[in-house]
Amino acid sequence: MLLMTFATKSLSSVSAGATRAAALTITPVVALVKALIHRREVLRLGELDERSLKDIGLVRSDLDGALAVSWLSDPSVVLAERSSARSGVAATRREAGLQRPVKAAPGAKVQNSAAARPVSTKPLALQA
Repeated sequence: MLLMTFATKSLSSVSAGATRAAALTITPVVALVKALIHRREVLRLGELDERSLKDIGLVRSDLDGALAVSWLSDPSVVLAERSSARSGVAATRREAGLQRPVKAAPGAKVQNSAAARPVSTKPLALQA
């Protein structure tokens, strides 16, 4: 019974240590493999034309900047940051444009709105 308890305890402690060591060794390798896979995908994005890149919220300089980072870092992170920054600026501009009052061009005819029209107190049958 004592031998079985001793063997169980020592195996569990080795197992935890081996798990920690494996995690510390494997995690950077997995990150490197992901970075290389994402780099290849960014290179494939470079094959798209300008219009297709614009559809997904990128420009050619974004791809060049993402590929300029180290081989050990993930270029898709750079693309995501640039795309979200650009969409944030665009949303701010849209909001500012919606809040700004519309000004008529000089010499242009301005149509009367319903609020600016005079209201008649005559019944509809008498108006003509």
